[in-house]
Amino acid sequence: MGDAARQGEHIDQLVADIRAGVPGAVDRLFAMLYEDFRGQAHLLLRLGPRHTLCTTELVNETWLRLSGRSLPVADRVHFFNTAARAMRQLLIDRARHRHADKRDGGEALTLRAAADVAAEDPFDVLALDRVMADLDRIDAGLAELAQLHLFGGLDMAEIAELRGVSERTAFRDWRAARMFLLRFINEAG
Repeated sequence: MGDAARQGEHIDQLVADIRAGVPGAVDRLFAMLYEDFRGQAHLLLRLGPRHTLCTTELVNETWLRLSGRSLPVADRVHFFNTAARAMRQLLIDRARHRHADKRDGGEALTLRAAADVAAEDPFDVLALDRVMADLDRIDAGLAELAQLHLFGGLDMAEIAELRGVSERTAFRDWRAARMFLLRFINEAG
């Protein structure tokens, strides 16, 4: 049995322990997945506009959101979806706050501020959130897959295993979701 399969079984056991209310199970699961979450947070922060968050802060704030409430998870898919949704919501909240500051005149227009705006990556988390919501209304399964991949950091093999489908099906679904997201982001921009 490979490391990924063993880790998957261990995650399944920890999720079962969480459902059973075993003390410390949530913390053990987070500790096991911490580096995976850091990698995804780093990627999201690198792709997005400049954030006031660093990778560690995004992961820790995501964890605080997850651990600050009871974590009723049905299975591994539900856990990863919940974690991805929490990270996505954190980025959206930060982006909304940043946009509200700009509307309220929160930052004076200086040469430095203008340079920072020009240097921002075109990735817009708010536009992505709107398009993800549209995709969810049209096809919740494709929206879940996109969320697991984009915000949860899972690759197609992991998503296929979680969803109980072949990798080929996961790739086909990802292509469909990606085409939808790109088309509507381009139309919105």
